[in-house]
Amino acid sequence: MRTLVYKLRGDRTDKARIEKCAAIIRSGGLVAFPTETVYGLGANALDDAACAKIFAAKNRPAEKPLLCHLCSIEQAEEIAYLTDDMRKLIKAFTPGPLTVIAPKREVIGDTVCAGGATVGLRFPSNKEALDLLRECGVPVAATSANISSFPAPTNAELVKEYLRGRIDAILDCGVTGSGVASTIVSLEGGLKILREGVITEKQIREVLL
Repeated sequence: MRTLVYKLRGDRTDKARIEKCAAIIRSGGLVAFPTETVYGLGANALDDAACAKIFAAKNRPAEKPLLCHLCSIEQAEEIAYLTDDMRKLIKAFTPGPLTVIAPKREVIGDTVCAGGATVGLRFPSNKEALDLLRECGVPVAATSANISSFPAPTNAELVKEYLRGRIDAILDCGVTGSGVASTIVSLEGGLKILREGVITEKQIREVLL
């Protein structure tokens, strides 16, 4: 597979590059893109066959679910059932490095959720990621753009090293932010931090008081 690299230059030509990446995702392809933490590898979350390609490209175990990357809470409501507390967290911390686990709607298939009944909702704050998500017009299932067990990439060069020839395109925006993954939160049966990240449990509890 030939992997196209779309390097953003900070000028008017960037829109066309983002549009090309969005078209690849909508048509069932794989695109690596930056977030405020690390580079992610994304596919159309409504296309189970496309999402399966993420697992193949990364050698990712099928039992590990993907996160749905979204550009608005309205988009989240279309794929998941949100409680008031979930909405509080989303409004307080997103866009940003927080993932909220919620019961999924039927529109999200088994591949994304690894056969489970819930889906992870992620709202990246990176400008280029948000531009891409808005242009896609669909939720984007994604995980870090690396081979499983390798370090998550914070620059496009490492993505190329890992995945060139395995994916359709890379949206190259240079170096990302912290390199620390998003905090993953579940509210089922009380607050649970499933993965520690940038946002702390203390910050989360203060919002839920």
